Amino acid sequence: MENADASTIAGWFAGRLPDGWFTGAPEVTIEGDQIVVVGTVPEVELPSGASADAKAAAAKGRIQRFREYTRRERIWIAREAEGLFKKNVTWGAKSGDTRVTFTPGGSGRGDGEKTKEGASVTIGRWGRRRRGPGSRRWGFPGGVRYF
Repeated sequence: MENADASTIAGWFAGRLPDGWFTGAPEVTIEGDQIVVVGTVPEVELPSGASADAKAAAAKGRIQRFREYTRRERIWIAREAEGLFKKNVTWGAKSGDTRVTFTPGGSGRGDGEKTKEGASVTIGRWGRRRRGPGSRRWGFPGGVRYF
């Protein structure tokens, strides 16, 4: 599926994403070496007469909540897609007039950082540290297990 076209990739995402994430099928576009998936999250119901700033703030909050609550599943789905289509996946969401994309390029790089130098991210090394005189094991006071 490396050479899949945009409609095939969009169909895969529409079938793969959990129900209820978006109000409809997400917009899936291919931009160079990445797949951009942007879905519409439900708008926040505000009292009538709410200001434009209040609406924008509510939309940003709703998008941020979506981003945090779906992070683990989005990473899992992106890894599957990257394996199938050999392209990085960038996620985004929109609500009303507000549209936000998360981690452009799919590697944690910010906007404009297109070089591969900043692309390597070390994850999962938090538990590794030197063990020497006076060092303690993680999670056990004095390095002693009480069970």
